[in-house]
Amino acid sequence: MAGPDIPLDKAYLTAIWLETLFYGMNFVLYWTCMSILTWRRRTPKVNKLLVGIGTLMFAFSTAHVSLGFQRLIEGFIVLRDQPGGPGAFFSDVSIPANVVKVGIHTVNSIIGDSIVVWRCWLVWGRDWKMCVLPILLIIASAICGFTQTVYFARAKKLHSAFAHSLQIWNGSLFSLSLATNVVVTILISLRVWYMLRMEGGSTAFRYWRVLVIIIESGMIYSVALVCEITLYFLGSNAFYIVYDPIAQLTAITPTLIIVLAALQLTSSDVHSRLTRSKNARIFQPRTGPGGTTVPLDTMDFAPNEAAPKSTFFSSVISGAGVESESDLSSKPEGHVSFA
Repeated sequence: MAGPDIPLDKAYLTAIWLETLFYGMNFVLYWTCMSILTWRRRTPKVNKLLVGIGTLMFAFSTAHVSLGFQRLIEGFIVLRDQPGGPGAFFSDVSIPANVVKVGIHTVNSIIGDSIVVWRCWLVWGRDWKMCVLPILLIIASAICGFTQTVYFARAKKLHSAFAHSLQIWNGSLFSLSLATNVVVTILISLRVWYMLRMEGGSTAFRYWRVLVIIIESGMIYSVALVCEITLYFLGSNAFYIVYDPIAQLTAITPTLIIVLAALQLTSSDVHSRLTRSKNARIFQPRTGPGGTTVPLDTMDFAPNEAAPKSTFFSSVISGAGVESESDLSSKPEGHVSFA
């Protein structure tokens, strides 16, 4: 049973208010992302895949908050005089708008988790073996999520999201999504920490390392999931206060990762800068007539036999059109260009 600490209608009103705040953050972040990926891009061509994924997640997030606002108007204004009032209306989980919201939440969660796993794959040098478990967890989450949506649509006699038949699929979905993010967080954190620690770095880079790990591994989303699962299994209506805003967080976290990759501020890029700073002779500006310095985007790599070539992170790229070290090594020296 739902806890008596907060009425359902009050919990739902608070949830939509918070989701609206998160949607505002999502809105600003989405357009920032599109700006970086299109007209302010650092690559010759627009990365249509990242643009498409970012736009899809934002569209689903917009639909989710819109449906929530629609239910808010129906419950508190249109049907407020119905038996049971707004509380009875919000307890009916089989209402079409609510069922669609559940489906949208599932899809956005799957896309968001997939992007975090994609980032893990890149950080681990495109090694699929490190991502087998997270991928299996995402598949299991998808099965539970879509099955949950079907059960919600059929639950016309169940006026509670905490009913046992719904709790099985809800709990499984939340737990699997949390397991996915915890596994990926651990994998990325270990890899990123080792990558940057290996180079030493300055104090500024040590602080940056922590920030990169938090964003790149989706750690914020994992913490939110822990709160969601705890409140759900306690049967508290406060669960809704966390559940709806998380629908926006499922898009915010992956979009942040895309922005980091597009700006070349990921762990891979920080490692690359540290490596170049330690081997300064490798990176030399080319001078033109009269001693003028050639712009950065046309600089070449100068040969340096004294510096050992490291292949440990050769396949780690940011995923936004940046050439990997393996790509660079296949080109003749003095003819390497920047994306």
